[in-house]
Amino acid sequence: MRPPGLRSQLLVGLTLILIAATLSVGGLTFWSVRRQVAELQLDSGRRLGEGLAAAVGHGFASWPPPDPQLRSLLRDLAKSPILSLEVVDTQLRQRVRTDPLAGSAEDDLELRSAILSGRQQLRVADGPPRSLIVVSPISVRGVTRGALRARTVLEADYGWPRLFWLLMALDGALLVLFVALVLTRYVVRPLEALREAAGRVAGGDLAVQLRSDGAREFTSLASSFNVMTQSLKDKLERVEHQRQELAESREHLIRSEKLASVGRLAAGVAHEVGNPLQAIVGFTEMLLAGGQSPEEQRDFLERVRTETQRIHRIVRELLDYARPVEDAIEAVELAAVVEQSLQLVMPQQRFRGVEVERSGLAHLPAAAANGQRLVQVLVNLFLNAADAMEGKGRILVEGRQEPRGETGSTSRLQLRVSNTGPAIPAADRVRIFDPFFTTKDPGQGTGLGLSVAQSIVESYGGRLYLDETPETTFVIVLHPFSP
Repeated sequence: MRPPGLRSQLLVGLTLILIAATLSVGGLTFWSVRRQVAELQLDSGRRLGEGLAAAVGHGFASWPPPDPQLRSLLRDLAKSPILSLEVVDTQLRQRVRTDPLAGSAEDDLELRSAILSGRQQLRVADGPPRSLIVVSPISVRGVTRGALRARTVLEADYGWPRLFWLLMALDGALLVLFVALVLTRYVVRPLEALREAAGRVAGGDLAVQLRSDGAREFTSLASSFNVMTQSLKDKLERVEHQRQELAESREHLIRSEKLASVGRLAAGVAHEVGNPLQAIVGFTEMLLAGGQSPEEQRDFLERVRTETQRIHRIVRELLDYARPVEDAIEAVELAAVVEQSLQLVMPQQRFRGVEVERSGLAHLPAAAANGQRLVQVLVNLFLNAADAMEGKGRILVEGRQEPRGETGSTSRLQLRVSNTGPAIPAADRVRIFDPFFTTKDPGQGTGLGLSVAQSIVESYGGRLYLDETPETTFVIVLHPFSP
């Protein structure tokens, strides 16, 4: 499930904030209005009570007034919102009451307190209906003659008016809409443009540029993004240039090491070529001297042709090995590569006492590599093995297929080259693939053979390493070829 977008999250948060703010402000406003209304009602009740008491105290020539006249006056005064009126004397004897219901002990206490203290008493009584009870002392020429109790209606509690909710909802909707438009224009759209530009950059398009307009923060972000893409483009161009230079240097190094191997091979086969040449010269001189029968002449010519073909084959193999090759991955039959490599080194004098064994090569599938490059690797390993054994010993070339991995990946191929020469010292084993490291006498090697060979194998996604075995064993690991 995809998480909600920034716009949705901000709008939901803003809506919740508006609801909370509306309820808070509305509640405070409503509470303040209710309090003001309550104070106004209390003040009005107080003034009403004082006016009624004054009207009763000064409305008659003598006190106490006759009950019929007092009742008539109270009847005239008891208009809405007055619910009831009651007049008592100083002994709390009821003189006139417009409400026939009997008073409570609390009413008597209020009446007594007003008479004794000469002060007005106020009390809010619960309904129905909710009312305000005002008890005022009746004073006649400065003397308290009784008390008047008035019960007036209080306004009902103010609820939340519908207009308030309508206005709040309308204001909130307009504010949310305004914020949504602002977010879309100044936040969401720049972020979407940045996301799209980042996706294009991830896809390799480094020419993308963001517009530097809008809010200051996004303008700064767009400028930084444009600087980043331009810097990345420049750095990638430099990296590509350096990669090409490294590739050219690597190719030059491989070529140089290959020519060094050709020189070693040529020096080694000089004797092998010299013997056929001497035989050719001898047969030629005998033919020039004459006196042979046609059969003898034919025999000499056949021998000359055989020796010449032998020299031609050796020279052709050296030329084929020395010529430049394209470093393209192809399907390589490891058995054929091993045989081609052995044909190059076997004419060497140092291989006269070397026995070569092959094992498990015929059943290996084709490897993903370059045949000529792999020949260069094997020639280097074979020459090093012959030098280590000083021309006497055994070389074992073994092909293996690694077990299939737990994830079902294709099993890799191994080409193991072992020799019976002396073991490599532990101190040299960790440095044997270092460039320019060699244990040979000066002028006998460059120290780049194994380093270049390892670089060639790794360029095909493989490995070349020295195995931990009693015999000196180099292992070439390659991936099988898949069209």
